[in-house]
Amino acid sequence: MSDTDQERPLAPARDINEPAHKSKRHQRRIKLCLCITVIFLLLVIVILILAFTVFKVKEPKVTTNGITLKNLDLTLDPTPIPRVNLNMSMLIDMSIKNPNAASFKLGNTTTIIYYRGATVAEARTPPGLVKARRTSGMNVTVDIMADRLASSPDLVADVMVRGKKIMDTYSVISGRVKILFVKKHVEVRMNCTVTVDISSRAIYQDMSCKRKVKL
Repeated sequence: MSDTDQERPLAPARDINEPAHKSKRHQRRIKLCLCITVIFLLLVIVILILAFTVFKVKEPKVTTNGITLKNLDLTLDPTPIPRVNLNMSMLIDMSIKNPNAASFKLGNTTTIIYYRGATVAEARTPPGLVKARRTSGMNVTVDIMADRLASSPDLVADVMVRGKKIMDTYSVISGRVKILFVKKHVEVRMNCTVTVDISSRAIYQDMSCKRKVKL
């Protein structure tokens, strides 16, 4: 045997269990990645379900419960030209139902009264708050501007001949609903047509209302 063969170093010994250890570590990593992926997908599914159910912003329901006369003073001036002097104020009773899981923050509410297409009154209601899944009442008192009402050429015929006059109310209610990171601005528009009976000094209860909501 030559000296070269005697001085050659021996090859390092191999661990026969090394491939098995690597395979187990690889499987554990795969299982961990799968668990993380499944948990992440479950969280996404839960968030999506909540976003389309509990946390979905729903439109508030505004209802006009009734309109009553608080004051009605009527005087007739027959000479030289027939003229009607009419002072009146109206109380509009509305309710706001908030079906959301968060409070509905109200801004200024504007209510306008029309007679024969002309504006005869306007009132503003200060901001407020409707709690989550609650119904809150809102009363608006509107004083009719007598000079604008008296300037209408149809007032004499409506009061002296027909004994009644038809008026329209228009209310704009704006606000905001914030659920977690979702913020929605809401605007509710309510139109009602009412008939004022001059002789009985009352308002017919068969009023017609239309509501339009913008999210």
